[in-house]
Amino acid sequence: MERKKRVAFLTIHDIWFDTERFAQSKHAIAALHTNEILEEDQFDFRQETKTFLLDISKEEEAIFSKFDYKSARYAINKAIRDGVTVHRLCTDAEKKQYMTFQQEFCREKGIPLLQEEELESLTGYYALSAEGEYLGACAFIESSDGRTVRYKYGATKHKLNANEIILWEAIKDYRAKGFQYFDLGGCVPTEDKESYYYRHYHFKKKFGGELIDSYTYFRIRGFYRIFYCIFDKFVQLFFKGDVNGFTNWLNQKGILR
Repeated sequence: MERKKRVAFLTIHDIWFDTERFAQSKHAIAALHTNEILEEDQFDFRQETKTFLLDISKEEEAIFSKFDYKSARYAINKAIRDGVTVHRLCTDAEKKQYMTFQQEFCREKGIPLLQEEELESLTGYYALSAEGEYLGACAFIESSDGRTVRYKYGATKHKLNANEIILWEAIKDYRAKGFQYFDLGGCVPTEDKESYYYRHYHFKKKFGGELIDSYTYFRIRGFYRIFYCIFDKFVQLFFKGDVNGFTNWLNQKGILR
C-alpha cells in the first residue's frame, strides 16, 4: 500500500512494507514503514518503535490459545454470546458511516483525523450489537506481497468487546486469504498507568503477538536535502539527536500520523 501524505507544507510518498518500491521511488521525500532492517546506505534516517507481530499461518485454535484468557478470549466469546456481529466495509453507505464514526472518535480523543482519500487504500470492518447499534470499527493496511496486514485505525464505544471481536474476525479472514503475519500497529511499551500509551499497549499485548522492533525509514532527494540538514541540526539541538523523541512530540501535537 502507498499514498501521498501531507505533513505541514511537505508531501511524503508513504509506503507500507514494500522495500523495493521505496528504493525505486522518485519522490523528493519517501517514507517506508516496515519491520525489516535496511542497510544504512538505503535511507537517510529512521524512526524506531515497537509492535506486536502475530503469526497467523498457524491453525485458528493455536492462534486463539495465545490470546490472554480474560481480556481477549473470554471477551470475544462473550461478544459472540451477546449477539455482536462483524461486517466488512463494502458499500458507499457503510464507508460513509464508518468515516463519521471514526472522525467523531478522533475528535473526542484529540488524535489526527483519518483522511477520506486514504480509506480507499484500507480494508475496514465494523461491529453491530444484536439491536443494530454501531459499536466499533477497525481499518487495516495490506502489504503488496500479501504476507503482512497491519492494524491502522480503530474506533470504539467501549461496549460489548466490539474491537476484540473485530480483530479476531479480521485475523481469521486474513489467515484464510493466505496472509502470514498480523501486525498490531505499533505501541510504546509501558507499565505506567498514567501514561498516554498504557491502554494502547496492553490492548495490543493481550493478542499474544511477539514484541518486535518496527521502523519508519526516510529518504530525501534534491532540493529538500537542504531542509533535511536543517531538520538534522534541529533534532540534534533540541532532542539530542533522538529522532524517536522528535516524532513522538509531533504525534502528540497531532502534526504527524
